[in-house]
Amino acid sequence: MDRVIPGNAGPAPSGVALARKLAKTRLTVALVLSVTMIVIYFGFMALFAFDKPLLGTILMPGLSLCIVLGPLVIISSFVLCLVYVLWANRVLDAGIRDLR
Repeated sequence: MDRVIPGNAGPAPSGVALARKLAKTRLTVALVLSVTMIVIYFGFMALFAFDKPLLGTILMPGLSLCIVLGPLVIISSFVLCLVYVLWANRVLDAGIRDLR
């Protein structure tokens, strides 16, 4: 049975509808973050495979562009993981609490 939320014209969405919406949102966030990481990683690998002179560019003595970009690829994976954890703690967990 649908219940009416004060201030809204229509009935509140059922628990099943909320669960589906939450699952769809989680999948969307996961796919966006996954595709972002894939683009970063394979972009770096493509540079490594097809433009070695660019990666060999010396930024300062003992430091090339490759030495800077390599760790940035790894750091980006941690940052994307942090983004997901923060999103999950704030949005996903709140949505699951609303379902209970």
